[in-house]
Amino acid sequence: MILLILGSVLFLYLFDCFYWKRRNLPPGPIPLPVIGNLHLLTDEMKPGYKLYAKLKDQYGPVFTFWMAKLPMVTVTDWQLIKQHFIKDGGSFVGRPEFPISIEIRQGAYGIIESHGDRWVQQRRFALHILRDFGLGKNLMEEKVLNEVTAMIESINKCKDNVDMQVIFDASVGSVINNLLFGYRYDESNMAEFLELKERMNKHFKMAAEPIGGLIGMYPWLGSLPILSGYKSVVTDNWGGLMKMFRKQAEEKLAVIDYDSDEYSDYVEAFLKERKKHENEEGYGGYEMEQLDSVCFDLWVAGMETTSNTLYWSLLYVLLNPEVCQKVYEELDMKIGNDRIITTSDRPNLNYIMATINESQRLANLLPMNLSRTTTAEVEIGGYRIPKDTVITPQISSVMYDPEIFPEPYEFRPSRFLDSLGNLKKVEELVPFSIGKRQCLGEGLARMELFLFFANLFNKFDIKLHPDNLNPSIEKECGVTMKAKHFRVVVKERY
Repeated sequence: MILLILGSVLFLYLFDCFYWKRRNLPPGPIPLPVIGNLHLLTDEMKPGYKLYAKLKDQYGPVFTFWMAKLPMVTVTDWQLIKQHFIKDGGSFVGRPEFPISIEIRQGAYGIIESHGDRWVQQRRFALHILRDFGLGKNLMEEKVLNEVTAMIESINKCKDNVDMQVIFDASVGSVINNLLFGYRYDESNMAEFLELKERMNKHFKMAAEPIGGLIGMYPWLGSLPILSGYKSVVTDNWGGLMKMFRKQAEEKLAVIDYDSDEYSDYVEAFLKERKKHENEEGYGGYEMEQLDSVCFDLWVAGMETTSNTLYWSLLYVLLNPEVCQKVYEELDMKIGNDRIITTSDRPNLNYIMATINESQRLANLLPMNLSRTTTAEVEIGGYRIPKDTVITPQISSVMYDPEIFPEPYEFRPSRFLDSLGNLKKVEELVPFSIGKRQCLGEGLARMELFLFFANLFNKFDIKLHPDNLNPSIEKECGVTMKAKHFRVVVKERY
């Protein structure tokens, strides 16, 4: 009798795993108990581009991938993404709640992982503050150009052996840190920056591993001795980041002038808004936990992707001499001296803009786009998708689609130029995601990419360091894709 009961329980469990829970979802690989499809992310298939291409070939442009126990509908076709996530964006603004994120954030806080009224409120507030700081205006450009000048000074100190990843990180990090906390990074606080960056690197690397996905869905697994070390990487580094951000906020609280409506940085603006809601439950959505998470979200969005894209763009240009030559030729023809390049020069530097676009496409920093949840029942590619289903517009598949970008793994800035050499818009280039959840800092990021890249190449003749003349273009896997380390030598052009 006991064996019959156990056998029946096992049968029902397997029936649910292999059929029942999948019956109303688009097709996809059969999920294994507990781990779902995480076992498919083998070393060969990491960081995931090849896996998604394989699943698309096997199951079609809409399929289901199981992140442990969580089914994630994945959409890889551009026309379907455009039709639904852009034209019907309001149906795809939800965000799934991953157990590990709820645990370490102490709730669905922030902007990236919040949803519903909180997301609407906090995104609107962030956009308002960024506009006040001059986003898209001359004031913001001045702040970026100050860091461009600092970058040039840093490079001049070590011309024969330059680590551009460190310089890009510090330069771009200073822009967002100035917006958040009101100060930039220099020799006096570089140790703080390096600690923050190291914690983020560990957090992102762990989160992208299959074991990270497993613990993300089952945080209690971290209590097992064999897995406790994995969870501590995530929780300890997150805790360290939150401690550093909270320290900045508390220092602001100690000196803040609530009688003045002016503010010099995002944290000060948030704290003054918080004061207005002090008599409301949860400070009307302006809790300190919310500020902690927003600082993380904006710091990551403002630094990690932009710095990594600059590093990839430098690598791609140096490995393609004909591209490098055209970059310098355009600068000689359109600029012609060592003055600082500004955004007013952008319409005249079409080849440089095309090179940046192609760098963003080929770097393809997010192998798995941030997932959404449906806020209403929808139909995609003939499949009925219920409300509250986790769904991912897989933009990395679009930017490597050979039907859109022939020979997608080749570096070709000419993809973004017409027959007359003018920059052309290619709607499938979507590095900042799409729809209503599109990156709110896109304008700042585009400005930084242009100003740092154009001024770097205008100021310096750059070569690979003799010790690494053939650096790898293999991606280092994480939540964002990093280029392997390389160094350069430079000399001033003028």
